[in-house]
Amino acid sequence: MTKRSIKIAIAYDFDGTLAPGNMQEHSFIPKLGIDKAAFWGEANKMAKDNDADEILTYMQLMLKKAREKDIPITQKAFMEHGKEIQFFDGVDTFFDRINDFAKSLGIDVDHYIISSGVRDIIKGTSIARHFKNVFASGYIFDVNGVAVWPALAINYTTKTQYLFRIN
Repeated sequence: MTKRSIKIAIAYDFDGTLAPGNMQEHSFIPKLGIDKAAFWGEANKMAKDNDADEILTYMQLMLKKAREKDIPITQKAFMEHGKEIQFFDGVDTFFDRINDFAKSLGIDVDHYIISSGVRDIIKGTSIARHFKNVFASGYIFDVNGVAVWPALAINYTTKTQYLFRIN
């Protein structure tokens, strides 16, 4: 009789969990040449003034600010921003270490991200290959790969539905 391994899933937030701060603050906002506090203040004010979702407003503000600076906001550009993410100490090697440890116990681990951050930034990171799936906010891209509108916003409330999808 062959021994079957146990299958488990670990779901991670991204911002402030795997990397310090918000992912947009690592290279996207600095490339715009604006202060991060000013960016988030404007996004939050826009949400409050319009009774809007804060995730949707920050995503729309990213598009607006990039257009104002004539900075292309493409899927490829987002992935390039992902390469700039600096992780907390140990994160770069954590997944291999936990997988090896789990395997020694007969456990097979699937890793998932559930984030309000930008999916394509996460997919550009050095750790993206470790995730079975990335559930994160994303954009609609035109035929040229340019972001035109938020496609999906994952907020604190909607994050729970992705735990059910994983299950």
